[in-house]
Amino acid sequence: MNTETIFKYLKIAGIAIVILIIASSFIGFSNEEIDLKTAYNQKMDERTAFYDKLWKVISQKSQIAVKNDSSFRANVNIIMAGRKDAPGTAMKWIKESNPNANFNEVSTLYKDLSRSVEAQREGFFIQEKYLQDIKRQHDNLIRKFPGSALNLVFSRDPIIYKPITSDRTDEVIKSGKDNNVGLF
Repeated sequence: MNTETIFKYLKIAGIAIVILIIASSFIGFSNEEIDLKTAYNQKMDERTAFYDKLWKVISQKSQIAVKNDSSFRANVNIIMAGRKDAPGTAMKWIKESNPNANFNEVSTLYKDLSRSVEAQREGFFIQEKYLQDIKRQHDNLIRKFPGSALNLVFSRDPIIYKPITSDRTDEVIKSGKDNNVGLF
């Protein structure tokens, strides 16, 4: 083999290596972008299911607590109605250990409801953070070099993420002011 043939093969091998590196970069970019989009879509479906669960749990626990509260109130009214004619009966009743009128049970249901609301809201917030993180990763992939150069060829759209908020939150973000300090 002469020198020209060796250089020719080296040149062909060099071009093949460059093409292979570029092709593997395109494939890697495309696969990573697809992984992020499918993860995002899965988390969006999970967010929907979680939101549905959140409201059902809170609604059903609220219904149980309200039903128990109204049953407790009806029970107390029935017991007191039978005793209202006798003087000093209210004080006697207060001192009694009355199994039909246990406010602690009602209070426990409301505490459980409060914990459920807090836990469900925290879980939903974590779902939102997952979605935000996937969007951040995707944005970095298609905007940072070399992904930005590869994205010129593939033209991948950014993920559109919209957090679930309330009108009150939207107004605070829009105005930059939160003057509502009342609890209820």
